[in-house]
Amino acid sequence: MKHHHFFKYKWGACLLAVLTMFVMISMPVHADDVDLVALTDSINQLNDQIGKLGTQMNETNQELADKTAEYLQAKSELKAQRKTMAKRVRAMYMMGNDGYMEFLFGSDNIGEIFSNLDGMHNIVRADNDRLSQYIETAAQAKAAKDSIEKQRQELVKQQNQLNAKVAEEQKKLQEYAANHNTSDPGDQLDFICAVVAAECNSSYEGSLAVISCVMNRVDSGKWGGKDAVSVLKAPGQFAAYLDGPYKKYLGGKYPDYVKQAVIDCMMGGKRSHPYQSFRSGSTYGVWNCGGNSYR
Repeated sequence: MKHHHFFKYKWGACLLAVLTMFVMISMPVHADDVDLVALTDSINQLNDQIGKLGTQMNETNQELADKTAEYLQAKSELKAQRKTMAKRVRAMYMMGNDGYMEFLFGSDNIGEIFSNLDGMHNIVRADNDRLSQYIETAAQAKAAKDSIEKQRQELVKQQNQLNAKVAEEQKKLQEYAANHNTSDPGDQLDFICAVVAAECNSSYEGSLAVISCVMNRVDSGKWGGKDAVSVLKAPGQFAAYLDGPYKKYLGGKYPDYVKQAVIDCMMGGKRSHPYQSFRSGSTYGVWNCGGNSYR
């Protein structure tokens, strides 16, 4: 009899587990269910692509400037050649037929006549050849310039697409952060900014990464407190506080973007990653920012 009850209990437990799994699978995905690691990696990859695209854009802009200068130089030379030819034609026209005859037949012998005639032909032929060369050079320079401009426009298009994707991913990140702890640092703002600056003050992104880590620890409740100050002062955690280097930043002696990052994170709920630990260098974790490696 006891065995029978045990069997019924086990069967009921299995049925409950199956039903629970079905319900979990059927539940809609909320902001809290976002794979934040994958989302952060996606944003980082997009930012890397944007960075590489920016380098390519700078190179393309420089090449476009060079090709434009070549084209303008070719146009200038073509214009000068046309002006020279116009002057020569005008001079020959001013000479008139009598002038031509005098130039050709005012020579001492028939050999000199043919020599003068050949010289005139050579001048005209050289002018035409030179003009053709300048026209071709200008056309090639314009084609090269137009080709680079087309490449630049394509890069701008790619850049806009990547920026749109980053904005979309950032929106998801902010929706996730909106469901997590926010708090007004109040009179502790200077202290918090000083510690963050001591950990990383190279950029807004680097500072945001540090304070995001702090607030991720606050969310977890496993790092020595339920607020940023308690977490920062907890034993064995932030060397910037424990060893004292933060003191030189007290009194607002940190970049404005450090303060902005702290405010954006603590009061605005902005987070740049889901990690709760970091070290200086690039070999510790799975994500790097501002000279620190996070995991």
